Order: sequence, then C-alpha cells, then structure tokens
Amino acid sequence: MSESNATLLHVVSDYVAGGLEFGEITSRLQYHLQDPHQVRIHSTSVPSLDTMAMAFVTGQYAFAPHKGRMFIYGNAAPRRTTSKASKDNRDNGIQYARLDNGVEIINVYSEYAFGFVKDHIAEYRLVDCPVGGSQFRSRDFFPERVARLIDGDRSVLGEELSVADIPAIPNNLVAWTDGFGNIKTTMRKSDLDKAGLTMGQTVQVILNGVSMMGVIATGGFAVDRGVLAINAGSSGYDDPFIELFLRVHHMSEKTAAVRFDYPEGGTPFEIKPVV
Repeated sequence: MSESNATLLHVVSDYVAGGLEFGEITSRLQYHLQDPHQVRIHSTSVPSLDTMAMAFVTGQYAFAPHKGRMFIYGNAAPRRTTSKASKDNRDNGIQYARLDNGVEIINVYSEYAFGFVKDHIAEYRLVDCPVGGSQFRSRDFFPERVARLIDGDRSVLGEELSVADIPAIPNNLVAWTDGFGNIKTTMRKSDLDKAGLTMGQTVQVILNGVSMMGVIATGGFAVDRGVLAINAGSSGYDDPFIELFLRVHHMSEKTAAVRFDYPEGGTPFEIKPVV
C-alpha cells in the first residue's frame, strides 16, 4: 500500500471500544469499498450520546498533519429532540463537509457535529441516505454512503447547505475527558488572555455543581501534586484548548474528572478570578 494512494478513515462513534458495533461497521465498510486494502480504518470510541465529544475528536483529527487522503465518519446521535416514539426509527441523517485542507467529513448531524471545523469548510452538503428503516442505521445505511464517497462517487451528495447555519460552539463547555481524568474544554488559550487571566493567578472553577480553587498554569505538571491546573492542553494546535488538569501520581487518586463528578460533554463551567 503506497502512502500516496492510501486513505485514512477515522470512524468516531459512541460505542464501546473494540465492541461488536465497531466490528460490524468496519465489516460493512470493507464490504462496500471498491479496494478495501487501500483504506486504513481507525476507530475511536466516545462516551454514549456525547455529540460534543464526537465533534471535538472530529476537529482534532481533521487538522492533524497527514499524508494521502483522510476521511472522518462520525456517529453520535443523542435522539434527545423528542421523548415521543420515533416512527420507523427515524432520526438525523448524515451530512458531508470538505475542508480547505482536503479532509472530508461525513457526520451524523447534531448541534455540535461540524462546529469545530466550521471556519474551514469549503463545501457543505446533505448526503442522500435513508434516515429510517433500521435501528442500526450506522451499519445498515451509512457505511455504504461513506464507502461511495471514498471511492469518488459524488452522486450521493444532495443539496448544498449553508455553513452559516452551523451553530457556533460556546467557549465555556466541557469537550472531552481523557483517559487520565483531565477535562478538555472548548475554551481556548486566547480566551484566557482576553479575560485578563495570567500565569500563576488563583481562580475559582465551577463545574457540574462543584466549586474548586485552581491556578492558571503553563502545564499540568507546572503545579504541585493535588493542585488543579487550568492550562493550555495538548489539543487545539495553534490556539490550544484549555484543560482542567488535577495532577495525581496514581490513578487511584481523585482526578479532575472525579472531583467534578464526571461532567458530560457540553456541560457548562465558569472560571472566576479570586480577588
């Protein structure tokens, strides 16, 4: 497989890592692709029903340096728009975006699905695909459309959509909790600067009904053990996203995620200067 011809496909879904659902989706993608050996499939699991996490991971992958073609197929549909029964298992369909760096994204539509890449979308289209008729649409319908797009079949693209209709993502929400219990947020380093917060300053963080004192820091390890650092993290590239990083030496200790009672993606937070 040559790097110039290979395609990297990130599959980002709210299924258990390595679970049956990922296996079935991968099998279906391989079945529909014209040359499956030319496509490297990498699966990433996000928390169940967490559309914010799916969108955050989409953005992080989309702007990563890469060789060859890159596609992202994201699926996390919360089905929270109504509590009533859904006729024929209908829910949101899939949409397509091509970014100015050439990365192509097919995401199940949600409020946040394309928010982190909005400013770099060069083409934004609806994908012609059934939105009902199966409880497992992400296996039975969506992979076939993803495969066709990877194979260059643009006939599955429907009407053009307006990038202006994509909601902006507020800068005060939880985005992703990593495996070490560090909480990545939608706040950028530039937002700290605009708020006049400086390195070493003590602040109050209010999240998920929990209040905790912390320090604006250059990094999570720039503070003593057990101190909450509010620092530019490892995500976000030129303008990194802010993390809530509680330094621990053992995972049996209370991480930031534990102290803030495991906040879901999209949960709002506040940072207040201590005067």
